[in-house]
Amino acid sequence: MKKSIILFGIGYWGKNHLRELDSNKKVKTVYVVDPLWDQNLELAKNYPNVLFFKSFEEILKYHIEKIDGAIIATPPSTHFDIAKKCLENNLHVLIEKPMVETLKELDILNKLAGDNKVLMSGHTYLYNPAIKRMKEIIDSDEIGDIMFIHSQRLNFGIMREDTDVFLSLAPHDISLVQFFMNDAEYINMSNHKSNFTFSPNDDFSSTSLEYDKNVFAKIDVSWYYPHKIRSLIVVGTKKTIVFDDVQKKLFLYDISIDRHYHHHNDSFSDIKFDTGISPLTNEINHFIEYFNEPSKCITGYHHSRNVIKVIEEYYQ
Repeated sequence: MKKSIILFGIGYWGKNHLRELDSNKKVKTVYVVDPLWDQNLELAKNYPNVLFFKSFEEILKYHIEKIDGAIIATPPSTHFDIAKKCLENNLHVLIEKPMVETLKELDILNKLAGDNKVLMSGHTYLYNPAIKRMKEIIDSDEIGDIMFIHSQRLNFGIMREDTDVFLSLAPHDISLVQFFMNDAEYINMSNHKSNFTFSPNDDFSSTSLEYDKNVFAKIDVSWYYPHKIRSLIVVGTKKTIVFDDVQKKLFLYDISIDRHYHHHNDSFSDIKFDTGISPLTNEINHFIEYFNEPSKCITGYHHSRNVIKVIEEYYQ
């Protein structure tokens, strides 16, 4: 059965959700809530079947019983209040990263969601077929035990005024690290940040996470970097797997490490993965599928809590 979805926010990323929802065969009706939607009438004209509103209250009066779920793509500071109201009105909820600003807020939302409602974070990369393939290879023990994870998200890109580079970009990478580490608790964290542009917000951040058995993860993000780099490297005791998100290539290197001996082999293989579906399409499809089984959500409460814990400590 097709579902009806509210989309909160049609800004930079919300527009992508709008495009995906409007073309999704699992979606019956799309409702948009954005107080400034009428300032972008050209966009609205491209979606004649979408219903636009300036406030959630308008929908609550006339349409709420027809709606199944909500996607929240507004500024992070608004996520908690909107999600709380949606859950109180019996809606499944997908919230763009960062899900909320504190663990306390997340715990409140989780209590409202209970066992019957989806509370999902928009960690889109976990729905990337390349990441799924990496996880399958890691779980098969082909690379051995994880020793080191390095995630880089660097570019000479848009510098936001409403947040810094860590909160804007790093939640993706924290989520990926936690996904590969099976949501293990980290035991130590350190970070370095810089402001090369003298803007109000940091434009470079490097974060290190230490896990049990001397496993480390390093996350580098910047929007003031001369080359676009989006890479994810997982070094194991048997092999190393590398995802180049710029070239959309996945490689498995025959490079192994153990505690006493280092072996290097230049051979590698090009790993194939499904390129027929975008991560965002896949994420929305899974969101709707989770309506029937919320406990299957891979970016639900437990995963999101570990991500927000890192964010909270970063700003302490």
